[in-house]
Amino acid sequence: MKRDLILKIEHMTKGYRTEEVLKDVNLEVESGHIVGLLGRNGAGKTTLLKTILGLGVHYKGKIYFRDRLLNPEDLEQKSRIGSLVDVTFFDDLTACENLKIPMMITKGLGKRDAASQIDEILEFVDLADAKKKRVKTFSFGMKQRLALAQALITKPELLILDEPFVGLDPIGIEETTGRLKQLCEQQNTSIIFSSHQLTEVEELADEIAVLSRGKITCMDTYENIRQRGKSLIELMK
Repeated sequence: MKRDLILKIEHMTKGYRTEEVLKDVNLEVESGHIVGLLGRNGAGKTTLLKTILGLGVHYKGKIYFRDRLLNPEDLEQKSRIGSLVDVTFFDDLTACENLKIPMMITKGLGKRDAASQIDEILEFVDLADAKKKRVKTFSFGMKQRLALAQALITKPELLILDEPFVGLDPIGIEETTGRLKQLCEQQNTSIIFSSHQLTEVEELADEIAVLSRGKITCMDTYENIRQRGKSLIELMK
C-alpha cells in the first residue's frame, strides 16, 4: 500500500564554508505522524529543520511537500507549514497582535474569522486570559506557549518544532505533549520536533530519527529500537 507522505527529503547535503553539516540526508514523514529528531549538540538538527523551512536555501538535494518540490517563496505552501524555530515576538505588542502578523499570508480570511481563529488558538494553548497583555510581561513558559500558537495560527498540515520543551517545567512539558498529540489525533497534523528530552521523544514520537555526524543513522519506532537492545543514547554517539 502506498504511504501517504507529507514530506520527503532526498540526498540533502548542506555545509557552511568548508564544513559539511548535513551529508546525504534522506527522511520521510507520513501524514498524521510525529517524528522525533534526536542528536548531540552540533549534529545538524537545527540546520535540517531550518533548511526544510527555506531558511538555508543553499543546499544539494530535494525536498518534497505533498509530492511537490518545496518552494520557500510559495505562500500557499508556506501557510501549510508551521514552525517553532528561532521564534521572535514584538514585545511591545499583545499576544493577539503578534498572532495577527503570520495570519497575513492566509488568503480569503475576513477580520471576523481571523479574530475567531486567534481566540481559538489562544484558548488551545491556555493563553486566552492573556490575549491583551503585552508579550514583554510574559514568563518564559507563556512565551513558549505563544510560540506554539504562532506555529499553529494558519492551521498547518506540517509542524516543525525545534526544542519545543526547552525551559518548560514538568507540568508545561506534559501540557505541551498533550497538545501535540491532540493535534495529531484530531486534525491529522504531521509533526517533526527536535528535543533532548528523551522521555518525551519516547512517549510522543511515532518514529525516531537519529542524526549523527550529519547523517540519519536510524529511523524507527522506539519499540523496535528497544527490542533490538539499543538505547537512544547509544544511537546518538
